[in-house]
Amino acid sequence: MNCKKLVFLDIDGTLLYEGRPISEKTAQALRQAKDNGHYLCICTGRAYSETPEEMKEFDGVISAAGACVMWKKKVLLAEYFSEEEKKLAAGLLEDIGAVYIMEGFENLYMKKEIRERFFREMEGREEQEKFLLSFFLKTLPCTSIREMDKVHKCSFFYAEKDNNWLKENLKKWGMTATTFSQSETRGNSGEVTKTAFTKGTAVRYLSGYLGVPIEDTIAIGDSENDLEMIRAAGIGIAMGNSSDYVKEAADDVTKSVAEDGVYHAFRKYGLI
Repeated sequence: MNCKKLVFLDIDGTLLYEGRPISEKTAQALRQAKDNGHYLCICTGRAYSETPEEMKEFDGVISAAGACVMWKKKVLLAEYFSEEEKKLAAGLLEDIGAVYIMEGFENLYMKKEIRERFFREMEGREEQEKFLLSFFLKTLPCTSIREMDKVHKCSFFYAEKDNNWLKENLKKWGMTATTFSQSETRGNSGEVTKTAFTKGTAVRYLSGYLGVPIEDTIAIGDSENDLEMIRAAGIGIAMGNSSDYVKEAADDVTKSVAEDGVYHAFRKYGLI
């Protein structure tokens, strides 16, 4: 591949896992691909406020699962929840006992009473829930939804119903729910986003803005919210640690994040 490629990279489960930094092998592949003239763009479900600082130095950052698109640190597109959408998401999640975080461009927010209850319930579980606690500790306590500014999406944990129930109740409002995981300890967890904005729509938007043909784009990810990105790109690659349905949607499957899957994908497709 001699022409310049636009490469979209998920963070969690693709570049990072289990709270560890990017491996040196993968970091070296990223540097070499950039030196070879390719564009690198983070494409994450995290809000911009939760994107690691070193990853904000990539050519582009797509955050909040496609609701915010930045290029060279300039905001090209930013879609926020309306007051009504924030209230709707919060109400439905509270109805099913979920703990939720409203993720804004600059800050993470939680209702004060939910935040206090969560930390009480986590007493004695600090070690086993270290990663999740580090996320919740960054939140600002709020007494009302109106205090939560520039909210792109909402992450939730410990829901007592599955996402099919949430999707059914959200869809008429132009919103949807995507699954992170289901486990005995955390229940059902995932994120609420606007249906019209996905990682896939962001891939198409940015490639059009830059004038890069979609066939010259590559997307690498591992989870449900990466599906639209993988389908939209010229070449969609699933990590080896992806679920089967993500692998089935991809054009190719690389090694797992623990095995430096991004490095191997970059080598295979001539980026390095």
